[in-house]
Amino acid sequence: MRSLLAVPAAAVLLAGTSAATVVATAKPASAAPASASAASALPSCPGVRVMRQPIYTNRKVKAAYIHVFYDKRTGRACAFVNSTYATWGIRKHMSLRLWHCVGLVNGYCLTPLATPSRSGWYSGRSGTLTVNLSKGCVKAVGTVSWGGQRGESTTKAFCVRSSGGWV
Repeated sequence: MRSLLAVPAAAVLLAGTSAATVVATAKPASAAPASASAASALPSCPGVRVMRQPIYTNRKVKAAYIHVFYDKRTGRACAFVNSTYATWGIRKHMSLRLWHCVGLVNGYCLTPLATPSRSGWYSGRSGTLTVNLSKGCVKAVGTVSWGGQRGESTTKAFCVRSSGGWV
């Protein structure tokens, strides 16, 4: 820890601030974006979050979450996969698929209307997927893998009435 603060502390001491102030205000490195501009560059979804499902790997690491949002105004569902603090910054393969269906039978999609998907290598958050959900249900399936670790998770269904209300 001393060696990490030695150069900044010396520079601050030259500027007239005490070493105690430097140590008291030093913060550990964060896994989150370092600036507002980096945070604003991350994908996001409009509306209200209706589902948040963790993805655990075969080694029991909570690697990511599937986030699903619903925007009642536009009737669209939007989703992305977001790394957890433990895996933020690690380059990993993420995939996401949305299952949009007329309805559900025993938890299974009845008459899939659309199944958009995306995959790629990400170190934080995947890109977003959207689907028009003015009626029917949506489920999301997400996967994460890197360095011998692999995980998959499926959310419960979120359904709306044809009038746009939640079921």
